[in-house]
Amino acid sequence: MTFSTHPRLLLLLRWLTFGCMAAGILLLAHRGHHEGLGPRREQDLSALEMRHLALAEAMREDFTPDFTHSISEPLKQMLPHRTDGVVQPLWGWVVACLDVGEGRADVLRRAFVFQFGLLLAFWLLLGITCARSFTLPAALLVMQISLFHGFMPTLAEMSSGTLYLVLFLLSWVACVYALQRNSLWIYGLVGAFTALAYLTEARVLPLLLVFVFISTVRALWGWLEAHWRSQPGISQWLRKNHRFGLIVLAASFGFIAGPRVVESGELFGQGFYHHLEAVRWLDEPSEAAAWIERQSEPGSVKKLPLHERLNAARYLHEHSPAQIRQRLTDGLNTLWQQYAQDGGWPLALLMLLVLSLAGLVCWATPQASHAGQRLHPETSTTVLFILGASLVIIAIAAWDVRVLPQQDLHVLFPPLALSFLWGSESLIRRARRRGASRLILGAYQAVLWALILSDLVAHSR
Repeated sequence: MTFSTHPRLLLLLRWLTFGCMAAGILLLAHRGHHEGLGPRREQDLSALEMRHLALAEAMREDFTPDFTHSISEPLKQMLPHRTDGVVQPLWGWVVACLDVGEGRADVLRRAFVFQFGLLLAFWLLLGITCARSFTLPAALLVMQISLFHGFMPTLAEMSSGTLYLVLFLLSWVACVYALQRNSLWIYGLVGAFTALAYLTEARVLPLLLVFVFISTVRALWGWLEAHWRSQPGISQWLRKNHRFGLIVLAASFGFIAGPRVVESGELFGQGFYHHLEAVRWLDEPSEAAAWIERQSEPGSVKKLPLHERLNAARYLHEHSPAQIRQRLTDGLNTLWQQYAQDGGWPLALLMLLVLSLAGLVCWATPQASHAGQRLHPETSTTVLFILGASLVIIAIAAWDVRVLPQQDLHVLFPPLALSFLWGSESLIRRARRRGASRLILGAYQAVLWALILSDLVAHSR
């Protein structure tokens, strides 16, 4: 064997190992969720699934536009815009596109095929992308956590969960990339992906608000640096792009989500209104269900007197600070009990791994002598975004869990696993460039393989 072919054989062996492990993870996930896989039957549909199906059936008439009196209005009606205040329009719009008029059983079968195909294609694309940049165990761990604790639970229902998880992850990655290099087209991607995610589930708005806040703080910090720092930095984040970037973001978001916002304004009097964001200010699930039922008629929310509308100000006025703290504490305990054994521990260990590597790079390796050995100049901004977005989403879920069934946090597992391992890989590369001990590099790989095996064992029982 010549020296020139040896690296090719190693690369081939790496991809073969990756393919075999990915196939094993997929088969194990299928075995663990075998009973829940398959097209849903109409008699087994939940109330939420029936809402999606009813909205999809209502959207079928939008695909037969009448251009006799107008051109722009029928074109607008063809875009996803319908909402009943509980479900968003994009999933129903997709299901309506799949409907060929052969009955609900055929629609449910086609919807499941679409969900499973989207999941499999995106999961493989995610894994291959990670495998090209990460070490083998890091790429496999991203795939494993994303599949076991993120994607597979969404297949249990004919709902928007799978599509929302894909769009949420794309929005998350776009936000992180925009905080590292804020070209204008990246702001456009952030706006487009978050708009599509919003048309799927309204819960994406906190992610967008955290991004706008963190990036604006970064722009203000850049302005202060420009006036007080004697030497320019090496960051590729340009504060001058931020103002125009926010305009591009707003334009792309409004272009995609605008029809839904207009529809909501006509029906409920508020462009971003959502029943679930209103009933979170109640205390009991029965009250929430009754309130949604009472306000199910179009225009009923607009007719409510101001003192009867549900909002944060009213809730804070009627409850003491101790009651609010107790509700948050109880919600966090409930979420931990629900998710600790369903992906919570692997993510906690990955976060500990990132912190440990950061400490080792700072104190157990030689000082950086050039830019390639230093951390990315926007590391602190990225960390603040990941921390802020995670805390806000977890706090909202902890608050809502009293009145709303919580499956929301499954959406956080793929982006957090990707972010933690992305950070770990970046740190380990810089440690290697600084001449770190082989013991550190070997221990890192061993920890990742141990996490993979432990999670596989947990799912094989």
